[in-house]
Amino acid sequence: MATTELYPLIDTPAVLIDLDKMEANLGEMAEVARSSGVKLRPHIKTHKSVELARLQLSYGASGVTVAKLGEAEVMADAGIRDVRIAYPIVGELKLRRLRTLAERCNVSLALDSAEVAEGISRLGCEMGIRFNILLKINTGLNRTGVLPGESSVHLAHRLNGLKGVTLVGILTHEGHVVTLAHNRAEVREQSMQVGRTMVQTRDLLMQAGMDILEVSVGSTPSARDIAGVPGVTEIRPGTYIFNDVNEMGSGVASEDTCAATVLVTVVSVPSDDRVIIDAGSKVLSSDRIARPGCDGYGRIKGQVDVQIDRLNEEHGMLSTNNAVARFRVGQRLEVIPNHVCPVVNLTDWLWGVRKGRVERKILVDARGRSV
Repeated sequence: MATTELYPLIDTPAVLIDLDKMEANLGEMAEVARSSGVKLRPHIKTHKSVELARLQLSYGASGVTVAKLGEAEVMADAGIRDVRIAYPIVGELKLRRLRTLAERCNVSLALDSAEVAEGISRLGCEMGIRFNILLKINTGLNRTGVLPGESSVHLAHRLNGLKGVTLVGILTHEGHVVTLAHNRAEVREQSMQVGRTMVQTRDLLMQAGMDILEVSVGSTPSARDIAGVPGVTEIRPGTYIFNDVNEMGSGVASEDTCAATVLVTVVSVPSDDRVIIDAGSKVLSSDRIARPGCDGYGRIKGQVDVQIDRLNEEHGMLSTNNAVARFRVGQRLEVIPNHVCPVVNLTDWLWGVRKGRVERKILVDARGRSV
């Protein structure tokens, strides 16, 4: 049971990063990429931190992936020179910002429509450069992306004829793996299937006369397996740096490899079946576990029989038994987030801790950069 002396110099709620666990996670994924002969381009939307992006580069990452222009601008401002935006750039306001961004870093872009490509093409012609673009493929997540096969070939032909851009590859985000797979073996099979689908699509495009150099895939649950599919050239995991309950559920992480926790304080024990903590939806986010049928808003570290079953903005309600005997006002607990990415985006900094001691603050530089 946690004690009131847990990190007494840190006020709660606060996001802790176990630096030893984080560094082990970084080393493990770097070795996955190295041993598989693929590039590692981590998605920084998980941590949104310049310090941690630089750390990933020091572990061998070839560049970074971002979700939005705002994140890309923060990374470029910090001197990171190889940035991939895995999100469609739509509208003149964003194209103006892309112009400025492209003047200070090497930027590549993912897209799934001729309309988006045409805007980037015009900008490339105006600047006298060619933007590297990757065609986004829908391999099952059913979010953005064109379907594999002939639909991809048809759109790729249109993109290949545009000036100001160069179609260099195909890209997918196989985020559906975590929702479809119920154990580690199923994760592996789903991941390998996505990899094979992507390579088959690349082959079709090359048979149609296009020079497809990159087959880029991205998801923490799938990364260890899909990296080994012959023809895959790049993996873009994000959550692996910290891990969370979703990764635990897919069998690629455990409580011991979850580097990020939310330090909370018990503020009330109003009944024997309920405990109130000082972290609600503004801290833990409202994200449920990705797999259907799973409940709760995070996992109390070391307390498998306690569920965070309700959140208000500032309150987390824990459901348990014998609460009065087991918990006390002022007690500190650690919560492993369901989905760590939005949790990080809700705080200004992370507390880097090592062996129970506070080592440093880590600034979340791109917090809120969703534009």
